[in-house]
Amino acid sequence: MTELTNDKIVDEFLNHIRYFKVAHHVTGRIRIKASLRSARELQHVNKEQLEEIIDRVPGVTSYRVNIKALSLVIEYDPEIVSFSLWEDAASIESYPLKREEVREKLLELLA
Repeated sequence: MTELTNDKIVDEFLNHIRYFKVAHHVTGRIRIKASLRSARELQHVNKEQLEEIIDRVPGVTSYRVNIKALSLVIEYDPEIVSFSLWEDAASIESYPLKREEVREKLLELLA
């Protein structure tokens, strides 16, 4: 697999998270769900690359995928990644103007 740069990690993370909506979020744990429409798009995603992207997001302590429920649960350290940054990242599809701001914040975390 090609080495992913921090820019590529952040861009791919933001490209993929747009397929999900927050289903439940408490500090330290977020569950996001894909719609059926999004599931068709996600079937073309390289699973290994997606796992590498999630693994490289600062503060992620664990994650699990539930394919049947079309959901992803991410546990994270709120001291590293704030509650509001997750909310902003997950809202980019609805508020595309937030993308650059969220991108810069994520890049700062990776630096």
